[in-house]
Amino acid sequence: MSLTGSLVPVVLALAALVLFVVIVRPRAARPGVLATVWRAAQVLGLNVLTVALSAVLLNDSYLFYVSWADLLPAPDSAASIGRGATGPLTSTLPSGLRFLSDTAPLPRLPQPGARQQVFTVTGRTSGVTGHVLVQLPTDYDPRSRRTYPVIEALHGWPGGPGAVAHEIDLRGRFQRLIDEHKLADPIVLMPQINTPLNLDTECVNPPPGGGGPHTLTWIGHDVPQWAADHFRVAHARTSWAVLGASYGGWCAANAGMHYPGTFGAVVSFMGYLAPEFYGYRPFANDPEGLETYDLTRLAHVNPPPVAMWLMASKEDRGAYGALVPFLHAARAPLSVTGYILQHGGHNVATIPPTLPAMAAWLTTTLPGFDPQQA
Repeated sequence: MSLTGSLVPVVLALAALVLFVVIVRPRAARPGVLATVWRAAQVLGLNVLTVALSAVLLNDSYLFYVSWADLLPAPDSAASIGRGATGPLTSTLPSGLRFLSDTAPLPRLPQPGARQQVFTVTGRTSGVTGHVLVQLPTDYDPRSRRTYPVIEALHGWPGGPGAVAHEIDLRGRFQRLIDEHKLADPIVLMPQINTPLNLDTECVNPPPGGGGPHTLTWIGHDVPQWAADHFRVAHARTSWAVLGASYGGWCAANAGMHYPGTFGAVVSFMGYLAPEFYGYRPFANDPEGLETYDLTRLAHVNPPPVAMWLMASKEDRGAYGALVPFLHAARAPLSVTGYILQHGGHNVATIPPTLPAMAAWLTTTLPGFDPQQA
């Protein structure tokens, strides 16, 4: 029986109701000490059930304790809580990308034979120009017809494409998960998302006439389409995920929820769920346009068919404070798994220990990342 959800409060409410009926129903007077003690115990029990019911309802709203294990002194514990749709994601949406045939020749790599490649890319739709760092699978061969799953990994702020490799320990624990066959070896795209470098765009598209780069289109369409034109990528969205930490986590959630035809899954480490502008104000004259980027509202009003894994620590007020209402708002076909840590601040060191849990979720949610099926 889960600590959160409707089952525990229903059980407590029914128990309280039954005890209340027992207390108030007419009965013959029973003088004596034992009858008085029994009556007092019933009243005390009703009060305990009422207080417990109130506590459970309050906890269900604010997620102070996510699981029964949270009630025990386990300082490094973590718990998962799910909302919305359940089960593996299916590829029910047509992809928003165009793919090369398996026999089409690919453009020459700038650093042939190297696992990491560096490109300067201009988005065909957004017009944004930025650097894209690509890490290829260890056995990648552009001459082969084999295709690979794709992770678009987004860096934090401030930062650049190379920073995300450190944030998710790409060459350490992440690579060990691949080596241990717990995750299919993906093509990892690491694009620049602050374009220009000194502008925190919050990964949105400005309204018409608002000025500024169309960063959401760059992340959600242009970079994936560019990858489909240059690498042997899998075609189904069940092989595509977008990932990020902090600012990059927000950008990943924003891109995944607005481009469900491209990404089957979103992974966010310590990310928030609405833009936090500093200086840049593209929606100053268009408050209704800004509602497009309130992901909690979107999760409730028009939930997209995408799966999300959102990690937050209770000591990280920003990320945890955004996650709780988002979990309550989520509706199918959106699927949300909150991975909640008891401890760990808003820092990069919190991420690597959670990678095995993330990989286990990703492989069971998107078949393309399952090493047994890839």
